[in-house]
Amino acid sequence: MEHSLVAEAEAQVFFKAKAKGGFRALPFIISNEILEKVAGFGLNINFITYLNMQYHLSHANAGSLLFVWGAVSNFAPIPGAVIADMYLGRFIVVAIGSIACFVGMVFLWLSAMIPGARPPPCDMRASPELCAPPEARHMAWLLAGFVFLSVGAGGVRPCSMAFGADQFSRHPKERRSRILQVYFNAYYGSIGVAFMVAVTVVVYVQDNLGWKVGLAVPTCLMLLSAASFLVGSGLYIKDRGSKRMFAGIGAAVAAAVRNRRAWLPAKTEDGVYHHLKDCKLTVPTDRLRFLNKACMISNTKEDKSGSGGADGISDRGRLCTVDQVEQLKSAIRVMPIWSSTIFLAQAMNQYFAVPQADAMDRRVGAGGFRVPSGTFAVFNMLTMSLWSGCYDRWTAPALRRLTGNPRGLTMKQRIGGGLVFGTAAMAAAAVVEAARRRQALGGGGMSAFWLVPQYALAGLAEAFGVIGVIEFFYTELPKSMASFSMALLYMALGAGSLVGSLIIKLVHEVSGRGGRTSWLAEDLSAGRYDYYYWLLAGLGAVNFVYFLWCGWAYGEEGQNVEWEDEGEGETTIA
Repeated sequence: MEHSLVAEAEAQVFFKAKAKGGFRALPFIISNEILEKVAGFGLNINFITYLNMQYHLSHANAGSLLFVWGAVSNFAPIPGAVIADMYLGRFIVVAIGSIACFVGMVFLWLSAMIPGARPPPCDMRASPELCAPPEARHMAWLLAGFVFLSVGAGGVRPCSMAFGADQFSRHPKERRSRILQVYFNAYYGSIGVAFMVAVTVVVYVQDNLGWKVGLAVPTCLMLLSAASFLVGSGLYIKDRGSKRMFAGIGAAVAAAVRNRRAWLPAKTEDGVYHHLKDCKLTVPTDRLRFLNKACMISNTKEDKSGSGGADGISDRGRLCTVDQVEQLKSAIRVMPIWSSTIFLAQAMNQYFAVPQADAMDRRVGAGGFRVPSGTFAVFNMLTMSLWSGCYDRWTAPALRRLTGNPRGLTMKQRIGGGLVFGTAAMAAAAVVEAARRRQALGGGGMSAFWLVPQYALAGLAEAFGVIGVIEFFYTELPKSMASFSMALLYMALGAGSLVGSLIIKLVHEVSGRGGRTSWLAEDLSAGRYDYYYWLLAGLGAVNFVYFLWCGWAYGEEGQNVEWEDEGEGETTIA
């Protein structure tokens, strides 16, 4: 009788666990992401106009400020990922991040609601020289909002997608791989839908109903985002944080430094290495071979006792395991490719396209309806969403027949394609801006729909590059570093934003020396924004050549070992 009660209790626990996760949990996770992205995109796309018209910042200064904020928001996922994977778990970090985003939006909304929170009203288009610059007390409202939004980004960005992937952690491995590929594309496609809603509905509200209502809308959406995520709490698989996330890599680094003077065997398999008992991985790989010293007990099979001798390490406390060495190698090997993806931020953050659209003819239809200048960014995400939605159903099968790769394109090919499209977007922007300026100086006008090609190319850059980067990091790094692998993408975008801000500063100051008009002048037609775009296109071409070298040096994808659980198990030698 007692045995049957115990069995029944165990069965209840099992079925309760089985009821969690899977596709039933995704609507709440994706709803959280969609609502957060609608609010975030609705703010970012048009915010340069708010800074220019309400805070009296020049386009160059406003663009530089947004690049810096973007950099901070993209670097914040690094500590967020560490906290999630090592301490709190992804659920708690996403929840805290969603609440922080809401608080940040409240501060920005209050900056529009409270008259004293911004400089006195002034027409920046008619007489910018007469407009008072913002004081410290004005900037405090903006910076407070930016700080909370960056903290929120640090929680949501690295963990939301990985938390969704966690919901399939109990599926069989062969099914899970396919489900994750579809999930990543569907997840990013849903973000595209959110972006299109943001740049049409939210931007229209901001342009036609004013910034008080225009910032209230994303604030309410952010509140709904946090609420939708918390409502689904009972359905989630919630993995706890593990302090072993970086323990293995840290131990490998320390052991490699301590044992740097050890001699390696002529052939790797001739050595004796420290590893977990019953571990499948008993001998390290030949990649980054110098790191094998971190787990080498002896450089000869004859020393099975582990005494080390003259050429080995007798104290196993100075060593790490073979698996830990391979984890360190995987983290080092992805970094060159990571550095080459920094350029993607330049294609994605087209802040100057909004003032360009302002200076162009935005009328459509017989009634002469003016399309809001920020709404043209819809073509970016429309292209990205269409590509992401079609890739698994039609594009990948067609490419599979050509390439023989089950994915259609390798992950490195997708990243490379993203970099090519990003460079092409900058070149298209330069051509269009040169034509717009020429017509404006001649007294004519140019349709703002000529901006569509550069937005579409930027969308393809994101569809190829960003999704390829996400899949590459998630696949090539240990699963214990899932949140950190997502954070690497945002760290690249953050570095790209800092580089973008630096480029703007340098171009603005160098081109304006000697009394000359800056390329990034407040009056677009007086400046040479086309030269700025050509500069970015040239840098993009150089970066693509660098990426090709990084891809060649990395070798084949998917060659990493199967990671063992670095538990407290007994260790041995081989």
